Amino acid sequence: MGVINQIYNRLRSFLFYHSMLFINYILFTCYLASVSVDLGVLVSLVLSYLLTGISAFLVNDFYDQEIDLIAGKPNLTVKTNSYVIGFLVFLGFAVSFVLIQRTSLPGSYLLLGQFLALLVYSHPSVRLKTKPILGVIADSVYAYIIPVLLLLVVYEIDVAEPKYLTFLLFNFSIGIRDIILHQKEDEMNDLKSGINSFAIRYKTKLRTVVIISEFSASFSLCLFLLISFWKLENQNYLWGIVAAYLVILLLQIFKTQKSIENNYLLRFYVVVTSSIIALWIINENKYHYLILLIHPYFLQFFIEFFIWVKDLVAVIVNYLLYYTYKLAGRNLKEKPLYTRHDKKSSN
Repeated sequence: MGVINQIYNRLRSFLFYHSMLFINYILFTCYLASVSVDLGVLVSLVLSYLLTGISAFLVNDFYDQEIDLIAGKPNLTVKTNSYVIGFLVFLGFAVSFVLIQRTSLPGSYLLLGQFLALLVYSHPSVRLKTKPILGVIADSVYAYIIPVLLLLVVYEIDVAEPKYLTFLLFNFSIGIRDIILHQKEDEMNDLKSGINSFAIRYKTKLRTVVIISEFSASFSLCLFLLISFWKLENQNYLWGIVAAYLVILLLQIFKTQKSIENNYLLRFYVVVTSSIIALWIINENKYHYLILLIHPYFLQFFIEFFIWVKDLVAVIVNYLLYYTYKLAGRNLKEKPLYTRHDKKSSN
């Protein structure tokens, strides 16, 4: 059970956040391209994404064994035979390749490119992971850019279209931001093991780069959404996006740290696009696909929105009571209905 818990804890974020976000990307791509959702293609893409991601975890851990030992970090591959690890990685990528190859031959070549990018990122002979700038770029490319490119290739979409270029920029910026934040959290372990990461090499510039990446992702996302919905007859989408984005922008400007820590930008993307996808799915009478939109950020939004509405209602009720009693000649500030002492006594 200990090993299973370790595997689950390592993959939890990938399974519940990244994978569900990838499903959102698939559905939104279908919506933008006016393509009906094909269950077989969707399952192939999701399984390929999961298998590739799990294989990437294994490859990264396998080549980090000595470094993790020095840093005192747990490593799932240390107690596992190297041939077993190799077989699992090969099996994962092989099945992933077959799944994509059956759907799109060019897509399968792109998947090979992703595997090679992972190797040069992790393998000791090259190990871009230890190169401060190239390592950050390589991580963003293989983990964020290639999966999006894969979708565009599979659905035969022109990558050169402005809206998709802005979407790629959004994902690249998010990737840069996330890997730098990860390196910042792992700074002490990297120092112990002698890794010269971006977070260590450019420590004084770290916050600036994270903020630039956040704002780059922010503007490119808004531009992507605006271009995507510009020609719609119903312009309410546009005004809704602009209004919601201005709220996010204000949070980024005045509460930058909180905005980044709580990932308000991705929450904004998930809520906006999931709402639009849901309406599209309902209009297409494919209600069973609605379950695929249950991203944790989507649920968190409704929970937080409910709490906000509840607090707002409480404030309104309090004000109504206050002014109602004031009209009746009683000032509740000077003479409340009960005091804290009275409440305790009544209990």
